[in-house]
Amino acid sequence: MRALVTAEFTPEGLARLEGLGYAVTTAGWGWTGEPLDGDGLAAAVDGSQLLVCEVEAVDAAVLASSGLRVVASARGTPSNVDLDAATASGVPVLHAPGRNAGSVADFVVGLLLVQARGIARGQTHLRQRGWHVDGQVPYLHFRGRELADLVVGLVGYGAVGRAVARRLRGGFGTRVLACDPPRPPEPGGDAEAVDLDALLAASDVVSLHVPDTPATRGLIGAEAFVRMRSGALLINTARGRVVDEAALVDALRGGVIAGAALDVFATEPLPRDHPLLGLDNVTLTPHLAGAADDVVAHHTRMICDDLERLAAGARPAHLANPAVWPPRS
Repeated sequence: MRALVTAEFTPEGLARLEGLGYAVTTAGWGWTGEPLDGDGLAAAVDGSQLLVCEVEAVDAAVLASSGLRVVASARGTPSNVDLDAATASGVPVLHAPGRNAGSVADFVVGLLLVQARGIARGQTHLRQRGWHVDGQVPYLHFRGRELADLVVGLVGYGAVGRAVARRLRGGFGTRVLACDPPRPPEPGGDAEAVDLDALLAASDVVSLHVPDTPATRGLIGAEAFVRMRSGALLINTARGRVVDEAALVDALRGGVIAGAALDVFATEPLPRDHPLLGLDNVTLTPHLAGAADDVVAHHTRMICDDLERLAAGARPAHLANPAVWPPRS
């Protein structure tokens, strides 16, 4: 059997694939930093029974021409794979939900500390203007609040939201609210279940953890900012289009909210002339929340575990197209 791995994958994971009987070839995004295009992927995967991918698009043409038996997407949601085409072909699609939940949750706490305690503003001032602020000690200008004194509202309570709540509640004693009707917090857990209006009104910090869907696009816009506290902060490590960026810029300029920390944007890369870049009450990072070395180890382990389940005739734990199970004889 042959396997093509275009995702980042650990040496231990490659050894596990070989232990399952695969002759492994590596190419594409995970090894060169450049994803294979459709023709390149079709040529590289020809003759392989397994494809492990992360960025490359696996469409109906690739599936039809390759003879693949299993596709593993090293992503939380396998958005790079045509699930309908895979299901029609009887090809199981494995994925790695929650693979970067810890990484993103850590980053959220980092952004919260940076924005709430003036860390980024203090560093910028020191580098560009020196120690004093208008002749006064910086202590008077870059104060913030302790996390234990804040109320943090999480819009979305999936794997990332739950990981953020555990860190804030257990590590800092922060009161955490969460709005996610399909996945509400457990009573007595790390967060209190509230509706969106109550969350916006009560939170010192609003952190977004929902996917980009028609229902969530523009969810946080002018009306939401008016309902938030005037000293509130917005954190977005989810998807850029969940926030109406024009309304956010207006809210930040007008003092409707106090600040924001953003890792994702409606357009990426962020244009160099974007108005957010000119605001000093915003912390901006270039889509880094999931960029922890550990994430590769997590998705490698999850995929290898499921491939071993498949080899043993068992149902994979993370099967994106359950209609293919049980497999056709």
